[in-house]
Amino acid sequence: MNKIKFPYGISNFEILSKENYVFVDKTSFIPRLEEERLVCFLRPRKFGKSLWLSILEYYYDTNQAHKFELLFGKYYIGKNPTPLHNTYRILRFDFSGIDSSTKEKAKRGFSVSIQGSLQEFNLKYTVFDTATLSEIIQSRDAEKMLYLFFKNYPKDKPLYLLFDEYDHFTNDILYRSLNEFVESVSKQGYIRKFYEVIKSATQQGIVDRLFITGVSPLTLDALTSGFNILTNLTHNLEFETMLGFTEEEVQQLVELTTQDKALQEKALQEMKEWYNGYRFNKKSTQTLYNSDMVLYYLKEFARTHEAPDRLLDPNIAPDYGKLKQMFQVVNVSKNQEVLEEVLQNGYVDAELVTIYNFEKGFTTADFVNFLAYLGNLTIEKSLFGDTVRFRIPNKVIQVLYWQYYAEVLQERAVLRDDLDKVQESIIDMALYGAYGGFLSLVERLLKGLSNRDYQRFDEKYVKLVFLAYISHSSIFDVRSEEEVRGVGYVDLMFLRKRMEDEPHEYVIELKYLRKEQEGELEKVKAEGRAQLLNYYRGDERLWGKRYLHLLVVVCVKDSLYVEEVDYSA
Repeated sequence: MNKIKFPYGISNFEILSKENYVFVDKTSFIPRLEEERLVCFLRPRKFGKSLWLSILEYYYDTNQAHKFELLFGKYYIGKNPTPLHNTYRILRFDFSGIDSSTKEKAKRGFSVSIQGSLQEFNLKYTVFDTATLSEIIQSRDAEKMLYLFFKNYPKDKPLYLLFDEYDHFTNDILYRSLNEFVESVSKQGYIRKFYEVIKSATQQGIVDRLFITGVSPLTLDALTSGFNILTNLTHNLEFETMLGFTEEEVQQLVELTTQDKALQEKALQEMKEWYNGYRFNKKSTQTLYNSDMVLYYLKEFARTHEAPDRLLDPNIAPDYGKLKQMFQVVNVSKNQEVLEEVLQNGYVDAELVTIYNFEKGFTTADFVNFLAYLGNLTIEKSLFGDTVRFRIPNKVIQVLYWQYYAEVLQERAVLRDDLDKVQESIIDMALYGAYGGFLSLVERLLKGLSNRDYQRFDEKYVKLVFLAYISHSSIFDVRSEEEVRGVGYVDLMFLRKRMEDEPHEYVIELKYLRKEQEGELEKVKAEGRAQLLNYYRGDERLWGKRYLHLLVVVCVKDSLYVEEVDYSA
């Protein structure tokens, strides 16, 4: 049997096809895509956008016609080609590597990127002689370079423009300075002028087709009339599954790795919890998996029949870990209120924003939708009118939220090094059942919070603190409000992740009392003990565990009172 090869990290279609990597064939979307000439299609990071552009490039490039059967013959589009295949010269832009740390570097980096794309184009197609090419690229101005390129380009050779990560560097500018972002895309801004040149080239027939992909529509919306030529298919139900994997597709991939049904089910359940959950149209009846995360998991699973040690791909974490930057956009305090609402409820309700209007400012709804575009929230369902419910899509994003929130709490409590101590205390909890250090650090954080924080304090807020801290270790499978059928919902469960491990595990019932209610402490602890014993008796998963701790934790303002419950009787 040939070794199964999953194309994790591969975004070059020629390599994928020629070297027989597993391929989820999405090429049936190409004929439908051809019905639109100038297209925008956005998806979160690591959703297969770069590979899709590579597919389009090899399919339409005149220089790749001799490879058509070799690359596409075994796929849908190879068996059902359109008349336009291999009829275009491809001009491709990729803005992912631009240094946006300062205003000057961002503008210069943009120009250098354009210059490189134009030079690469001429190497492929030899359109311009040395003198003409030199005249085109010698300018440090992106708009001028592109204007001269189109001015000298032969009108009888149609162009197809591909944009990868079009908004990567402009989003970085936005994180740093809203004013600089607005300035760069305003009427006199260098980014707007660049896109106006492209708009003119489409009107002249020089650019026949265009496909732009990235994460957020903020940049394109800010350009307004400077680039109002695109058909945005991002929320189009017909193209919902063009990128990302459906549940059926993930099932088929898992079946390639093993015939063992139990192992298949285990992998499917784990990936569903960690990588699934994305919906980009409020009428969609299915959710999508992040494709890169699935391939990361299956590459290891195919080899060992075990999940990767870290379910959050280390190569993806930095892309999704920009939460801190996102929450600094415009109004930090209001943004953090959104964060707490999402963490407490698992969702936030807001109007669906289809076009950003910077003349009216950047509202809370704008911010919620921005998080959704970046993959940190997703559409759950339509409520009424244009209001929809956004929720955390999966456990990967949930963990990142908790980790960021722990940093927020540390800053509020003016603590510096406690997160390192938290990780050490979680190890002590798992190895030795020594939970006192962890609880002491939680208490230390609570005592550092301000009176303003305590104005809205309750049991849910205490739970946020616990979850924020426990997320800084990957040792436990953390459960919040886990249902025990017929009994109720457990506040917190810290359980083992793998069958071969046997750490100390925890079931925690949280209670909160205001300072003036301290006299009710013993009564509340007794209620917690009774609840824990009911949970234990009602949940077969807890029976027979060697190192299980049932803890009642009562928070009286900023002090924790802890009692371990004996369930052996």
